[in-house]
Amino acid sequence: MNFKMNKNRIEAFSDGVIAIIITIMVLELHIPDLKDNFTNQDVWLALLSLVPKLLSYLLSFIVVAIMWLNHHSLFNKIPHSDSKLVWYNSFLLFSMSLIPLPTTFLAEHPTLHQASIFYGFVMFLNAFAFYLMRRYIEVDANLIPYNKVVQHSNIISTSLYLISIPLALVSVYFSFIIFVGIPIWYFLPDKFHK
Repeated sequence: MNFKMNKNRIEAFSDGVIAIIITIMVLELHIPDLKDNFTNQDVWLALLSLVPKLLSYLLSFIVVAIMWLNHHSLFNKIPHSDSKLVWYNSFLLFSMSLIPLPTTFLAEHPTLHQASIFYGFVMFLNAFAFYLMRRYIEVDANLIPYNKVVQHSNIISTSLYLISIPLALVSVYFSFIIFVGIPIWYFLPDKFHK
């Protein structure tokens, strides 16, 4: 069963889910407890222990923000939605809803290769879901013209996230380069994506 539907309902629902995802991520940040009779050094060490958590949160927040902006831009261009697009969008939202889990795991264990593998897998799942949705919109449903440059960027980021998974077994730092490099890639002007 395929039917046309108002795209605004999908956008509103997606915005709500994304807002909840960001809220869950920030709620995972906790101020470390200080023992009785703490010293200035204890305070600074406690604050220093927050750095990996803040960096992990910042990275995931930027990725979610990029996905939200791309989602908004994409839905701005399409004239309407249909039932298949609802399911592609639902798969994307499901994938995004997993982001707080590896974000917290990576924040707690930044040098553990399993944490990088988990983070890379969830990010791959998100990139793949977005690629599938965009491909459906441009190729299968023909709702907007095919954009070779954007599709090429989506394939590259999806592939890099997939590569980050086995790379974590070699060194988590190779995976970190990919995790940080992909958001930087999306911040570059469009002329670099050609």
